[in-house]
Amino acid sequence: FFRDEVLWALPQTDKQVEALQDLLNTTEVILWQPVVVENIRKDREVHFYVRASSLNSIKAQLRQLTIEHKVLMADVQGLIEKQTINDTVNPRSSSPYYENYHSMKEIYHWMEEVVKVHSDLLQKIYIGSSYEKRPLYVLKLSKSQEKSKSAIWIDCGIHAREWISPAFCLWFIGHAIHVRERDQTMTTLLEHFDFYVMPVVNVDGYEYTWSHPSNRLWRKSRSSHGNSKCIGTDMNRNFDAHWCGMTSFPSYC
Repeated sequence: FFRDEVLWALPQTDKQVEALQDLLNTTEVILWQPVVVENIRKDREVHFYVRASSLNSIKAQLRQLTIEHKVLMADVQGLIEKQTINDTVNPRSSSPYYENYHSMKEIYHWMEEVVKVHSDLLQKIYIGSSYEKRPLYVLKLSKSQEKSKSAIWIDCGIHAREWISPAFCLWFIGHAIHVRERDQTMTTLLEHFDFYVMPVVNVDGYEYTWSHPSNRLWRKSRSSHGNSKCIGTDMNRNFDAHWCGMTSFPSYC
């Protein structure tokens, strides 16, 4: 009985670097460190997630290539299952609430409640809908709606599987609300800036990671591309910003 694992590998020659790049490019793994195979270097750690069904094969190939490796994290599924336990257990106004991960449905509820209770400080702005027709919202955090101020934009959840990102956006709003009068730094910031916070950019992908536990580590959106079998777009790489290196990377597949 095998469980998904995160493996650690250390290529120590240029030949091993090339072989490891080929292996990770041609097998169904998720690279954690570095973020792309092109950035694998000699004598630098490589971390990658492997499904249980592929473990024996990949470990055998690593042994054949004489690449040093070990299990960095066993039973990943067990850790994943623990992440969803406290989705709605705690009241939305409490500190522990912001220390848990929450589903898309719960985040929508949270936005409604927090704007209702703190209408003097928060405004919910509808900016459109996703590919699967879910609403997209931005929360405006402003101490004074009357005078024009410079703006700070914060967005979270562009990659579906990175649950810590939406959790931060929720925490930031909660923190700003509860310390605004007694924390001088936050008071000063709110006097001089309006904050626009988008808690979840990739709402379809985020929902997919919650509703399909076997695809908890899905990264992209859920859009389709004509006759292609590939689903979704890696949303940050849809910007012409040369992510992760000297050249830009494909937006899908």
